[in-house]
This record gives sequence, structure tokens and C-alpha cells, in this order.
Amino acid sequence: MNDFYRRLITGIVGVGLVIPALILSPYGLWFFAMVVSMVSLYEYYQGMGIQEGRYKWPALALGLIFWVMVVLQDLLSLPEHILLYLVLAILPVLQIITLYDSSEKRPVERVSTILMGYVYVILPFFLMYQIGAKLYTPYNFYLPLGILVLTWTLDVMAYIFGRFLGGPLLFERVSPKKTWSGAMGGAISCLIVGLLMQYFLGGFDWWIVAIILSVTSQLGDLIESMFKRSVKLKDSGTVLPGHGGMLDRFDGLFTALPFLYLYFLLA
Repeated sequence: MNDFYRRLITGIVGVGLVIPALILSPYGLWFFAMVVSMVSLYEYYQGMGIQEGRYKWPALALGLIFWVMVVLQDLLSLPEHILLYLVLAILPVLQIITLYDSSEKRPVERVSTILMGYVYVILPFFLMYQIGAKLYTPYNFYLPLGILVLTWTLDVMAYIFGRFLGGPLLFERVSPKKTWSGAMGGAISCLIVGLLMQYFLGGFDWWIVAIILSVTSQLGDLIESMFKRSVKLKDSGTVLPGHGGMLDRFDGLFTALPFLYLYFLLA
């Protein structure tokens, strides 16, 4: 129960910080997406062994430059291709850094792991910023906030159902604690909240968002568990008491957001 209360307190504090930021402006959404993705990227590199300063800090700096360019593009009305040029320059820069490291024995593996961090961690939250600030104008905080509310509902109810009902394991090979009762309880709860949002808020097909999240977010949770198990990690970090790291807290969204972006793009 101590773990449950730590999770609860951390969740309340986190929600109290995130909701005002999203309501404030699209730049609040930008700041939230930037912080989550950059802390998660740091944790990812730590877990995957990118700990040497000659790789980790340049890789993190490139990620931060990307986020700065995202907001400057909006503030200064810069051409969209500026951001594309920066993305295209990342791989050559990493290759040059590796070229001048005479001690590196596995350059392809090293560069691939770094690039995977950008795709796995930064891209999804960039897409979340695009969903909230670009696909629909003027800015409507209900959209990113609604995605988070449904995600929180899924995670919290999956934890509660799994904790108190137990039962058969969902995917024992990568996660020895997640159960079918937790997965189904979380999914049903998420759908119910989605239907309530559809009825009271309208604007978007929240029940479809809930279905997409219920499947892809739980798969994302399992994917992160698979990554951690491959490097023998229990938690990605300790920044969020009771939850582990930022990567642990938002693992489902890293997989769900590309699917949600595609849905909103085509809807």
C-alpha cells in the first residue's frame, strides 16, 4: 500500500502541474512535451548504455536543439523546411562524432541506438504537439488534455484491477506483473470515460480515441517492459516516486501517439 500511496501522491502533483500548463497556451503543451521527451531520452540512453559523455550529451543536445527549433519556428514564423533540414543533419553529425572516436568498436550499433531514442521518445511527443497545436486551430486544450485523461484512466484502472483482482498474466515473457484483469479493467474504464467525454464534451470521437489508446498504449507498456528486461532494468529512473522514471510513466503514449496522430490526420 505504501507504493500505492506514493503513486497516488506523485500522480496528484503531476496532474496539478500538467493541466494548468496545457490550459495556458500551446506553448504550455510544447513545454510539457519537451520535458517529458527529454527526460525520457536521458533515461533511455542511460538504460541502453549510451553513458559516455562523448555520445550522451551531444545526442541529448541535438534533441534539445530540435525542440528549441520547434518553438522558434512558431514564434518567428520560420519556414517549415528549416526543421526538416535540422532532422536530416542529425545522422551525419552522429556519424562524424563516431568517426573521430578511435575506441568505438561498434559504430553502427551505437549510432542506431541513439537514433532509435529520437524515434522512440521524441517523435511521439512531437506528434502530440502537432495534434494539439497544429492539426486544429485555434488551439484547443481539450484535445491534448483529453488524450492524457484517457491515458491516466487506462493506467490507473489497469493498476487497480490488476492489483486487487489478479489472475492470469497478460504477457509473462516481458512483464511478470501485468494481468488480463488489469488490461481488460483498464480498457473498459477507458472506454466508459471516452463515452462520457463524447456525451458531455463532444467535438471529437472520444470513444474511438479511447479504443485506440486501450490497445496501443497497453502494447507500448509491454514494449517498454521488453526493452527494460533486455538490459536487466526494473525501472527506467527514479524521477517520479512510485512510478519509476519518466519513461515508465509515459511508456504507453510512446507507442499510442503515432497511431492517434494518424487517426486525427485522416479523421
